[in-house]
Amino acid sequence: MRLTTEILNQLSLLAIQAAEQAGDYIRQFDRALLTTHFKEAGSSQSAQVVTDVDFACQDIILTILQPTCEQYDLALLSEEQVNEKQLSEDSTNLEAINLESTNQKGNNQEGNKERCEENTNSHPRLTKDYFWCIDPLDGTLPFIEGGNGYAVSIALLAANGEPILAAVHQPTSNTTYHTMIDTLGMTQGFKNKQPFNKLTESSTSGISSLNTFKKVNNTFTFYSDRSFQFSEHYPLLIKQLTILAHELGYEKVVIKEQAGAVMNAISVIECAVMEKQNPQHNAACYIKLPKPQLGGGSLWDFSATACLATAADTWVSDIHGNPLDLNRHDSNYMNHQGVLYVSEQHLARRLITICNALK
Repeated sequence: MRLTTEILNQLSLLAIQAAEQAGDYIRQFDRALLTTHFKEAGSSQSAQVVTDVDFACQDIILTILQPTCEQYDLALLSEEQVNEKQLSEDSTNLEAINLESTNQKGNNQEGNKERCEENTNSHPRLTKDYFWCIDPLDGTLPFIEGGNGYAVSIALLAANGEPILAAVHQPTSNTTYHTMIDTLGMTQGFKNKQPFNKLTESSTSGISSLNTFKKVNNTFTFYSDRSFQFSEHYPLLIKQLTILAHELGYEKVVIKEQAGAVMNAISVIECAVMEKQNPQHNAACYIKLPKPQLGGGSLWDFSATACLATAADTWVSDIHGNPLDLNRHDSNYMNHQGVLYVSEQHLARRLITICNALK
């Protein structure tokens, strides 16, 4: 069933409603009641940790979006629906998983792959024209730790993996990013209902506070998942990024490792938007290299921000420069080709060369 622009924009409004209601729940939640579990997912602590808040947010979102599946013949992929059968019996202790040793056990993941990815190759998303792709709470680990690097993320994708619409809500700043389709069929991005092309520096100030550093002109920022610091490629990539930044005239190099995938990507998008409106010679990138073990983020980690990146004319691809495989048939994970968000188009090509040299 092919959907009209009018229907797609109606679905976008529902996605915004769902993301914001989930965000309201997160904001008002009493952290003293927080219960933490672990699941068989990916190869890092951030991929494996889950809370009752994740599941409550999923229920809120599905209450709003599930009826559209029958109405418009949509499939639905949500992180906690996939993972809820793999929860550990106990655990409120984050030390239950040793992050470094987990990342060193890549080959041991194969024994768990069937359980982690049960029915992946027969999911309805592979046969429907569109599917919802939902992360009820991306950045669960920062949420547990009391940080700000988490968000609710919802996207609608076409069967070919193209992101059609997106809604992302960051609860602590009460900020919503979303897309709509204009009369020419072009995807337009918005932050708190203000078009990306009309944002001012004050409009983007919220994201700088989330990333805990003051904006400085002439800065190159590398956003990374914290687990990447244990990769054998990490020291060389940091060295290569620093050399490239100085070669291109950036005076300051900043490394940020506190947020989840959604907010890392949003930070790059914000940098791209801000530079278009008020150039200050700042650039940003978010890189996830391919790896043999399960992980590298999941479809629901990147679907919404890929749509927002396109609306903001921000580079998003795998590390070869190809579109992200957001309806991958054999897995929910992105470890096969990696992920790259870059605030400037010309810089992306340089980073692709660097990333491919590290494989």
